[in-house]
Amino acid sequence: MGFGKIIQSFKMSMKSILGNKGRSALTMLGIVIGVASVIILTGIGGGATKSISDSMSEMGTKLITVNMMRQRGSTRTIELEDIQEFEEENPDLVSGMSPYISSSVTAKFGTENFSTTIDACDSSYSEVRQSAAKLESGRFIADTDVKNRSYICIVGSYIKNEFYGGLDPIGETIKLNGRKFTIVGVYEESEDSTESSGDNKVTIPYTTAMRFLKQSYISTYYLNASTEEMVEPAVDALTAFITKKLGTDEGFRVSSVAEMLETLDEMTATMTTMLAGIAAISLVVGGIGIMNIMTVTVSERTREIGIRKAIGARTTDILMQFLIESVVLSAMGGIVGIIFGIAACAGAGNVLGMETVVQTNMVFMSFAFSIFIGVFFGIAPARRAAKLHPIEALRSE
Repeated sequence: MGFGKIIQSFKMSMKSILGNKGRSALTMLGIVIGVASVIILTGIGGGATKSISDSMSEMGTKLITVNMMRQRGSTRTIELEDIQEFEEENPDLVSGMSPYISSSVTAKFGTENFSTTIDACDSSYSEVRQSAAKLESGRFIADTDVKNRSYICIVGSYIKNEFYGGLDPIGETIKLNGRKFTIVGVYEESEDSTESSGDNKVTIPYTTAMRFLKQSYISTYYLNASTEEMVEPAVDALTAFITKKLGTDEGFRVSSVAEMLETLDEMTATMTTMLAGIAAISLVVGGIGIMNIMTVTVSERTREIGIRKAIGARTTDILMQFLIESVVLSAMGGIVGIIFGIAACAGAGNVLGMETVVQTNMVFMSFAFSIFIGVFFGIAPARRAAKLHPIEALRSE
């Protein structure tokens, strides 16, 4: 079939589609909804994933975390001296370490009590986790604070705004579980400064926390790999080191941000595939609608088909005419669906208060699938039209 005949079939298809605007629009609706659903769902999912990924990346791609899961009745744990020993023996693998303790306490300002989170660490924490220790004013924990078990603290922006009227609280005191702490620093606002956000926190020296909270062991250690390439070797070496110290490979976990990001990527790929698959069901439904309408169209235009065959149109000409009409319907639905999907995705982001990411590959895939739907569900009606005998078709009323 020549290019000229394809153009002619396309023109005839457009004439037929535009001649029945209402029916054509309803036929395309399933494709529009299907394509738009794919874009919207994957866009929201991609935005949520990007937000989580960015938050994890801010922790530092070289960050390694050791979590000690002390089991009931067991006294085995890793001491700070053990982790310091590993750090000293492996300068090529790690370049920094900080112990870390976290707990919830009751803070009191004036006559008002509120719950807050304690982060306890040492002076190295500001280097190991730079993104988590950005100060707006004042200073961070010093070595002398750790050594002297000083009752000093750094507070989050929520505490500053809520209880000090947004004024600099450096030098003021705050009570934590009834003990007075002197504020020496204020963190930069990192979230939305609400009571449930990460800005509602207090950081104190870990030595003070162990005495203050009556905790005899450290449950978490943060380490920095010397380079991003050394993250995996550092994790392996640290795991082997702790296993040797404890005499078992149970009761602890060594993980890295890079490992978590890799896991997140795998989960994202699976989630995206599932969302796209669910949305693709609408495309299949739309394809069934196209097949039904094309079948009706063939019945309505049986006499036209007979006349075309009588004046020399070949079977392939008739087949191509109706197949092109089916593809054009689905393609138009795909284009409208893409436009609507991108707009709706942006609108959903504003309504949900989150970033959405329109995935280009999903846009192309959904459009390509809509074309495939047009071909797949258009073949049967087109073949039916092509097989009509011209005499029988001319007899049709």
